[in-house]
Amino acid sequence: MLARIHWIGTWAALLLAVGHIFMTTRMYADLTVPALWFAGTGLGVFAVGLLNLLALRTPTGLGRGLALAANVMTTVLMALLYSLHPAGQVLFGLVLFALLTLCALAGLAGARSGAKAGA
Repeated sequence: MLARIHWIGTWAALLLAVGHIFMTTRMYADLTVPALWFAGTGLGVFAVGLLNLLALRTPTGLGRGLALAANVMTTVLMALLYSLHPAGQVLFGLVLFALLTLCALAGLAGARSGAKAGA
């Protein structure tokens, strides 16, 4: 069940990132430094989504550990952003990445317990 939640959350993060990137043209009329930061944030979220995809497709702890680290950092960033800008889409991102953090943590713990059982 947790793996299914991780898959759904991963695809939601990827879709959120693509939406964020495409929203750049709606939020900014010209190519400016703030517009590039906005688009770059979407690219960063997309990269975190790809790390979660890697974690789901890789049976080793390395991919899962990378996804966990990226999810924790993104969750902290979303929490800071929400404290400054309490908007619905930020809350969605905060909850989504907190959930992905828990899923990655459980997956990493499962990978480690499986490795210990095989040793």
